[in-house]
Amino acid sequence: MGVLLHFKVCKIRSIVVYDSFSGNTKKIAEAIASVYNCDIKKVDEAPLDLKNYDILILGTLNIRAHPSDKIINYINNLTVPKYFSLFVTFGMPIWGQISSIFCLRKMRKLFEAKGSKFIKSFICPGFHIKYKTYKGRPSCKDLEAAKRFATKIYLRSGKIL
Repeated sequence: MGVLLHFKVCKIRSIVVYDSFSGNTKKIAEAIASVYNCDIKKVDEAPLDLKNYDILILGTLNIRAHPSDKIINYINNLTVPKYFSLFVTFGMPIWGQISSIFCLRKMRKLFEAKGSKFIKSFICPGFHIKYKTYKGRPSCKDLEAAKRFATKIYLRSGKIL
């Protein structure tokens, strides 16, 4: 079952920015960007001035309940758009799901301190290279869930923009 909505022409200017170590977060970022047909950039190549965008969708790997250093640095130096959404990938069973919530909270606080408004977040397991957990993830089902997440952002943003 695929995502029913696909926004080829979108009035909402959005960008997906991500950091990925093993490729898990990149796969989720690409699934989200495919729904919007929008800009997608790895954090190293992403613009710092996003005032021309309505929404930033930012993704990171979860590193012991923290976003990557590159993502923290990016947020700290960013001219934020009016709205943002966040996504996190994790590779450790049980603790990864819990610590991803803390990771999201840290990023959300940084954005809100700059005056940006939160829309929605998404958490997804991914294969852990060292511990070999979540083999085959993110799966096709995970990528479909990421697309539904993107669709929900779009639908919710129509009410707030």
